[in-house]
Amino acid sequence: MPTLTDKVLHYQATHAGLQAILDEVSPRIYDFPRRTLPYDEDASGDFYLFFHPRLLHLLDRFKDQGKPFEAYLHSVLTWQFKNFLRTRRQAERQWNTTLRLDPGEGYALPDTAQSEETTTGTLADVTGTSRLLRSKADRRNFTLLLLKQPTPIDAKIAPIMAKLTGQPPERLFALAETLKASREPGETRLDVLRARRNKAFAQTRLLEADLYGEIDPHRRETLMGNLARTKRRMSNTVDRMSRVALAPTNREIAITLGIPKGTVDSGLYWLKRKLTQGTSSGIETA
Repeated sequence: MPTLTDKVLHYQATHAGLQAILDEVSPRIYDFPRRTLPYDEDASGDFYLFFHPRLLHLLDRFKDQGKPFEAYLHSVLTWQFKNFLRTRRQAERQWNTTLRLDPGEGYALPDTAQSEETTTGTLADVTGTSRLLRSKADRRNFTLLLLKQPTPIDAKIAPIMAKLTGQPPERLFALAETLKASREPGETRLDVLRARRNKAFAQTRLLEADLYGEIDPHRRETLMGNLARTKRRMSNTVDRMSRVALAPTNREIAITLGIPKGTVDSGLYWLKRKLTQGTSSGIETA
């Protein structure tokens, strides 16, 4: 049975068998973030979309030097994953600045009697994003981004967001409520950890106060040991809190909407990229 290296070399010579190579390589690329570090499935999807345009170049550049293609793939994935993380951090700062979901105090929903042009202009001033939502795909992707937010869409803001997404306000609010219900276990877990953290913090302050006025060496040693354990407990609890996902996952959004997870992955990826670029050039997704 031919190895992956044999398949790649055969592809380089004949340009045949590409699909078989992609079927074998794609799962390795997709799972790389979770195998390397404890990243979630959403990060895996983003990394795959980031790396996918480089696949053909990767196959063409491979040279048989006695090492299997898997070793070359791993080294390239490691390098590109570092680039991905750096690019992702920069992009998130930019598109978070571009995106404005909060209409602000005193904002009133435009009169329905106004023309569509006037309404669209008003919303553009409020959100700073409607000028980028020129196509049906853009509005669909913006719907995904709204559902992805940690703070659910409430009944007050739903009509405003409906103008941008083209979705009925009732459907938008219902989708947000469905996803909110799916996040309740995470919220419960966060409440438990928050109480545990607060308890450890209170114990830390009490131990520090006792240690401040203690002069007995043996008692001080005991208090210092208790203080160190309490601080470790608090630090571990804070670390666990940071791992509790507050926003819905791409898979949860896909299940709620009844669409493939890949559609959610690609939709969010391309919309974030468009918001990062800050241009109105049409970027469509399949």
